[in-house]
Amino acid sequence: MYRKTAIVGIGSTEFSKNSGRSEWELALEAILAALADAGVEPAEVDGIVRFAYDNVTHPMLVRALGIRDLRWYGDIPLGGTAQCGVIAQASAAIVAGLAKTVIVFRSLNERSGVRYGRAERNIAATGDQVEASGDRTPSGQFSGPYGLHAPGQVQAMWCQRYMHEAGATAEQMTDALATVAIQQRQYARTNPMAMMRDKPLDAEIYRAGRMISAPLRLYDYCLESDGAIALVITGAEHARSLRSDPTYILAAQQSLYPHSESMTVYADSITRFPAAGNIDKLYRDARITAGDISCAQLYDATSFAVVVGLETYGFAPHGQAWRHLLEQGIGPNSATPVNTHGGHLSEGYIHGMNHLTEAVRQLRGTAANPVQGAQIALVGCSMDSSAILGNG
Repeated sequence: MYRKTAIVGIGSTEFSKNSGRSEWELALEAILAALADAGVEPAEVDGIVRFAYDNVTHPMLVRALGIRDLRWYGDIPLGGTAQCGVIAQASAAIVAGLAKTVIVFRSLNERSGVRYGRAERNIAATGDQVEASGDRTPSGQFSGPYGLHAPGQVQAMWCQRYMHEAGATAEQMTDALATVAIQQRQYARTNPMAMMRDKPLDAEIYRAGRMISAPLRLYDYCLESDGAIALVITGAEHARSLRSDPTYILAAQQSLYPHSESMTVYADSITRFPAAGNIDKLYRDARITAGDISCAQLYDATSFAVVVGLETYGFAPHGQAWRHLLEQGIGPNSATPVNTHGGHLSEGYIHGMNHLTEAVRQLRGTAANPVQGAQIALVGCSMDSSAILGNG
């Protein structure tokens, strides 16, 4: 797949607490913006990849966009851990000759509507009672009845175990997590798209944030957002005919391990996620090393997810990401700037899709916080999903 496909268009709605529009309307707005960015007419689209959890379907888009011949379509299950799966599937279809120009998108009214990770989506009410079933964590029969209802609670438990394994004190871990939250907010402050652009965050404000699930405080958690994002992907040769700065897909992968749908870590160590074994292959496929990466957009449902991501992708030694954060941080002067748009903590939360658009903007040189001379960008979730993008 190396450099055989490229992203030629990106589109986004604003991120908000209440869009005032249906998810179908949001999807169309983002898709039309991405097509305009690519210089592609809707009728030229012959492939669509969606997220299986979303409400907007392929037929809805075919009708609305006036697509006469959708040759290929697919979808990807799960939430943010699938952020790069849509990229991998679209690219594979193009390389296989199943489609020429593919749209990938995500559209959510997650703030004004339903938060995808909450327990009520999985624990059904039956009269005066609710019944938890299955082994899903959170909210399954082994977790829901005991109050484990949200992904943020699970990640707080991971963080506690990480502190034990990595030898970090509660105070050191607090400072490391604060570094993530504060430096991502600093990026957001200069990003006109960021929901938190007008809200400063420093160590005093961070520590004053209420404890949600120890050791994670208010500012360690991602936002809930309404909004949509779309990308247009096509073959490399066609991409070069559309624009002078296509963003090439060097490698993309998607993986599952036992219980990955349950957010249950199935490994000997919390600091080594099972999918981490695929990272060496990811780098080989992209023909790079971690040291070649100009910036990384790491999935940040919580600030702790960034800690694990730094280790998973080789930016910090095993068990030492908390030290890396205290010594180097993730800001513009760090060895590898991370979440340069503000991330899910401070820009918006579209299940990793805004990480992909930020990576494209960095490689085009149009990001709000440009990394000087950016050539290669990583987008990754340390559990399951990764992509490496490069410019010309």
